[in-house]
Amino acid sequence: MIENIILFFAVVLISANIFVSYRMLKSDYYEKLQKVFQLFIIWCIPFIGVFIVLFFLSNEYSNTNSYSDSSGAETGYCDNSADGSCD
Repeated sequence: MIENIILFFAVVLISANIFVSYRMLKSDYYEKLQKVFQLFIIWCIPFIGVFIVLFFLSNEYSNTNSYSDSSGAETGYCDNSADGSCD
């Protein structure tokens, strides 16, 4: 029974490592050296490394969206002046 649990967690961990490695390698956000370092983290610190790199990958996608103000309305890609208007 305990062997099955260990095997299950090993399969989940390896699958997560493969998934995050694939997403990170396909990303255009990082340079080659950063990708090598992150692969090292993913595979040397398997459980923690997966979540660290996945956290940074999720931040990458949230930073590429258009800007919005505190009300949630999109303000576009303009310089927000003091009165909140865009020229």
